[in-house]
Amino acid sequence: MMKRLLAPAILALCVAWPAGAEIVADIVGQIPRQAHSYAQVMAALQELHATPRVDCWSIGTTHQGRTVAMAVVHDADSDPRELRKIMIIARQHGNEPAGTEAAMALLRHFAAGEGRAEVALLRRVALLIIPMANPDGAAASRRGNGRGVDLNRDWAALSQPETRAIEGAFLDWRPDVVIDLHELPASSSKPSYQENFVETIGTHAALPAALSGSCGRTSAQISVWMKRYDIPLNCYYDTPGDDTRLCHRHFGLGHQVPSYLFESKTGRGRSLPERAAYHVLGMLVIANQLAYHHDEFAPRVQMAATPGPAPGDSREAAVAPEAPPPPAPLAVTLGDPCADEEREGRTLLWAEIAGDEDFAYLTFEINGRVLVLTNRAPWQYSLDPTICPEGPVEIAARAYDASGRCIAADRRTLTIVAPGANLGQ
Repeated sequence: MMKRLLAPAILALCVAWPAGAEIVADIVGQIPRQAHSYAQVMAALQELHATPRVDCWSIGTTHQGRTVAMAVVHDADSDPRELRKIMIIARQHGNEPAGTEAAMALLRHFAAGEGRAEVALLRRVALLIIPMANPDGAAASRRGNGRGVDLNRDWAALSQPETRAIEGAFLDWRPDVVIDLHELPASSSKPSYQENFVETIGTHAALPAALSGSCGRTSAQISVWMKRYDIPLNCYYDTPGDDTRLCHRHFGLGHQVPSYLFESKTGRGRSLPERAAYHVLGMLVIANQLAYHHDEFAPRVQMAATPGPAPGDSREAAVAPEAPPPPAPLAVTLGDPCADEEREGRTLLWAEIAGDEDFAYLTFEINGRVLVLTNRAPWQYSLDPTICPEGPVEIAARAYDASGRCIAADRRTLTIVAPGANLGQ
């Protein structure tokens, strides 16, 4: 494949299995405590472009004349267009640098990594990265682009050169997955903004089952891995009717490609490497899912217990040391919904967890629709009652283990009324 070099871009993705811990540590160890400038990112991409696995292109130009670049990282002996592909879009908001730094570190690692996991992944997946979707905003450290437009509200109109350039690259490459990397403000009144979160495509009759299945399974795996690394996370789900001006909804609901919005929480002493580590781990999980579990949307088959001697077997069973007592079974109990005292007009759904059995994450659902998936207490969700249908609804809370098996649940049928609503006589 012939290389074409113009101020490049950046890309990264990878894996999360036994070697995952070392891979994550190696990548995060490359993230600086202070963000790189646009010029530094472009210079680094120029160097990486000379390596066998990295190809860089200019996909467009900003209002102020800066290059919007994309890098393609792939096995040097493979045609990247014949592999599965992930497109990563970083820094649509110029004052949110963690995505760029995560992508830069990933790019460096996979450009040169010779480990078994890295080599195997790149034989299956090509990584497409746009490390600075908003170079003008990054240069000025401001949210909007060179004309002050919020690019992540421009995906329905495609009025800006940056969004048009990325849309063109998407249509050219047709990636199998899109990831959009952002950062959250240190403080906000929005319930969903209180902690790191992922937003992806939910289940709906108007959406392909394969799309919803892929996003549901992958978001669950992201939550499992975040918990293993002690990173708090909530996952939220979009369905038709949600605002498609946002990038991940444009590609997920519009183009119907599995799409993920990552938001890392700032503040509370969270350094740039810590915020970027959240993005790194999430991208690794998604890449691993695409490489090795792309077609697995059926329910998981549970492993049978190891059998003992068959009935009538004359052989004596081996004497085993006394086993520790089994963990107490997990129990989930839904509490009575109540007014959210911190957020006017919202209703708090909450659950209590009892038992010693370990679990990976908890979901809250209404009529079978997953509202949130969370891996960290407090086990609660601030519900906007206006999304609830009139009349009785079924509320459910379900706990799952790391394999995706539901191990405890509670459900109740009740009518959700907005706090303070006039119920009449």
